[in-house]
Amino acid sequence: MVNVGAGVARGVRKLRASARRGGAEQSGLASLMELSFVNAAGDALVTVALAGSLFFAVPTGEARSKVALYLLITMVPFVLLAPVIGPVLDRFAYGRRTALAAICLARGMLAWQLASSLDGVAVYPLALGLLMLSRSFGVARSAVIPRVAPRELTLVKVNSRISLVNIAAGAVVAPAALGIANIPYVGYPWVLRICAIVYMIGVLLAFNLPKHVDSAAGEKRAFLGTGRFRRDITGRLRRALGGLPVALRASLVLRGLVGFLTFYLAFLLRTSGGNNLWLAGLAICAGVGSGLGVFVGGRLGRKRPEALLMLSLLMAAGGCLGAAVNYTKLTSLLAALLVTTASSTGKLGLDAIIQRDVAEDTRNSAFARSETAMQLVWVAGGAIGLIEMPGTLGFAAASAVVLGTMFVETRALHRSRAAARELHNAPHAPAAPHAPATPSMAHFDPGAPTQPQAPPLPQTLPQHPPLPQHPTLPQALPQAPAVPRPPAAPDAPTVPRPPVRRWWERGSS
Repeated sequence: MVNVGAGVARGVRKLRASARRGGAEQSGLASLMELSFVNAAGDALVTVALAGSLFFAVPTGEARSKVALYLLITMVPFVLLAPVIGPVLDRFAYGRRTALAAICLARGMLAWQLASSLDGVAVYPLALGLLMLSRSFGVARSAVIPRVAPRELTLVKVNSRISLVNIAAGAVVAPAALGIANIPYVGYPWVLRICAIVYMIGVLLAFNLPKHVDSAAGEKRAFLGTGRFRRDITGRLRRALGGLPVALRASLVLRGLVGFLTFYLAFLLRTSGGNNLWLAGLAICAGVGSGLGVFVGGRLGRKRPEALLMLSLLMAAGGCLGAAVNYTKLTSLLAALLVTTASSTGKLGLDAIIQRDVAEDTRNSAFARSETAMQLVWVAGGAIGLIEMPGTLGFAAASAVVLGTMFVETRALHRSRAAARELHNAPHAPAAPHAPATPSMAHFDPGAPTQPQAPPLPQTLPQHPPLPQHPTLPQALPQAPAVPRPPAAPDAPTVPRPPVRRWWERGSS
């Protein structure tokens, strides 16, 4: 045990040292990564507890109905994330640390309450609250990232670092949570109680963030919908490209595909004679795919996050087509690996585009709307995945959706490039006419073509008859003599007032 503890401590020190390189410690990114690690660890504990109580502990038919009810309850309140939570977090532009700490505190309280409600109906609203607060934390953290990003790193690279931290936390905590749940007389309730303690640690780490997280000094704020446009060519080019809608469409398709394959393959592998090893392989493919997506996105999307989108769609299409042509359990897991990698890569590009192009004071709302759309599409894909269908048919339908999205996105990119070329080749607006300047020898060029000169003005102008002279007024008027002020009257003597008698004293006299 001593050797294991020493190895874990040594690994933690190495992770912290790697997280602080590249100026991350000075900018505050390392502190945000530590908070993200704790948040991801809590999410992993909640996921293990809910999956064990809703999926693995009941028969397949009952599990399908419970998962469907969970998806239905989860889908409805997420509509509030964009119109309510996003604007509320926008008002915390100068209190982001407090907002993050409050979210962690609320999640800890809900996790502790959920530990004693796993067998009742209250599990659904409590799980819903945890899920909504998890998305709210992600929205607030994404808005904080530009304030702590070092100058040496791009936004895609910063997002990839945080995603790697989240994946590492899930990979370490999830197996430990499964081991704790299998201890006699412990089970999943104690997993949630440990999760509550982890969230309380997140409260302390949120206040440990640097103070400039709460300051907007040096940031250029813009207001959407006010008719103010950027004057530089870069802003007009971005408006012509329309990168945000293209990125959002591609990310939504990939996120919905992940939700579909998560539930579709989970029930398909369970009903087709597969044991828990295949389900464990599916979970491993999901984790490894997320890590590969972060690695690919960090390497290829440093300058152009838009280029990650077509690459993501291409990977997802290749995996689904391979499984549709030759369906086996192994090819289905390979398709899940590629789709998860593509979704993680596309999400990095979407976050970088929002952080780059959206105004700072509306960035929370933009993240909230994107997270709402992503979650709703994931739930919709998971609901479709509950339908029983053969493996070949399911992957063929997924391939058709991805290929159709690639066709639409290709046309959109062609239109964007055409608009960019037209904007680049458009003639500049003619300058306003100015009055003819007086020629000077300082700007005289003997080789330049001479312009036709206007006829010179006459030297003498016609004389008009003089106007009659009026008598001039005196330069200064005589001042009136000063009038002496009368002496001030003495103040009247003050007469003392009789004491005022209260209503309870009048009856006694």
